[in-house]
Amino acid sequence: MEIIPAIDIRNGKCVRLTQGNYNQETIFDENPLNVARKWVEFGAKKLHIVDLDGSREGENNNFKLINQIKKTTNISVQVGGGIRNFNTAKQMLNNGVDRIIFGTAAIENPEEVKKSIDELGKNKIIVALDSQNGYVKTRGWLKKTSVKVIDLLFEMERIGVNRFMFTDTLKDGTLQHPNFESIEKIRDLTESNIIIAGGISDINDIIKLSALGIDEVVLGMSLYTGTLDLRCAIKKLETTK
Repeated sequence: MEIIPAIDIRNGKCVRLTQGNYNQETIFDENPLNVARKWVEFGAKKLHIVDLDGSREGENNNFKLINQIKKTTNISVQVGGGIRNFNTAKQMLNNGVDRIIFGTAAIENPEEVKKSIDELGKNKIIVALDSQNGYVKTRGWLKKTSVKVIDLLFEMERIGVNRFMFTDTLKDGTLQHPNFESIEKIRDLTESNIIIAGGISDINDIIKLSALGIDEVVLGMSLYTGTLDLRCAIKKLETTK
């Protein structure tokens, strides 16, 4: 399993939201570059960057800053937020981003995901499964849909997607532990790579997810509030292999 620190960007700052609520924002650093350097120093081999402005507005307003983070850290970065079509995905990958995350597009423009898979390669594409009570949320988690998470998973697999990121939006930012029941169900239904985010509070959560066969975890609030130490977590996982 790989541990990936999250850097959520809004208005050029590193922030965390609670349950994706834009009105419950905590600013952790005025400069996300400082945070990126810190996580690399602590042992991160990959960063998960979310453009919260892009998620909400459908445009990548923080692309320049994301490029700076990539060039400064020189490690792998995966980016989500406002990536709604093939052209944007291609532009990001051509400018150094290693993997891009489709969320809203998987529901509203699945043909763009299919084109990206076909032309850019499935190893470059992640589809977000942002869930509330088993149903997909889109547009920065502001829009509820009638699409079940499991149905979206199977539909995306049919077009070639083999890497998904599952987030229980009610758990995200709460430190109340992941939705293990839903995660175990998803893990049992697919052989695709699964990334988990949302609710992870301590090292025991990570160990349990590893035992379930989860490939990667994205950590946010736990790192920023100190309930998890990145260096210790990485070392613990290495000793439990």
